[in-house]
Amino acid sequence: MKQKKNVMEKNDIPLIVPSDIPRIYATGVLGGFNACDFRLLLFSDEPLEQDEILLPPDLNVMREVQAEVILSPLSAKKTAKWLMKYVEEFEKKIGPIPEPSLPDEKDSTD
Repeated sequence: MKQKKNVMEKNDIPLIVPSDIPRIYATGVLGGFNACDFRLLLFSDEPLEQDEILLPPDLNVMREVQAEVILSPLSAKKTAKWLMKYVEEFEKKIGPIPEPSLPDEKDSTD
């Protein structure tokens, strides 16, 4: 008896990636969830002062939200699994990803 092929298997669904797709660079994420969905605010830390020489203690930054991602609970779970798979693969090939923290910084990735 032939087994049915899972429709969601890799490369089963054609994928078109437009050349002008928006690209977002994020240094962190904030967000939460409600009964219907998960909401992620992707942000980057941007300096308030520019074109100046500043020492680290004098550097002021702001967190600029680059995009909001809204996921269903199932999509959030599948995305988390997908991301962890590739983080583990990265660390296996490249090495551990260090997690530096600043003295007064709360963990904004939770």
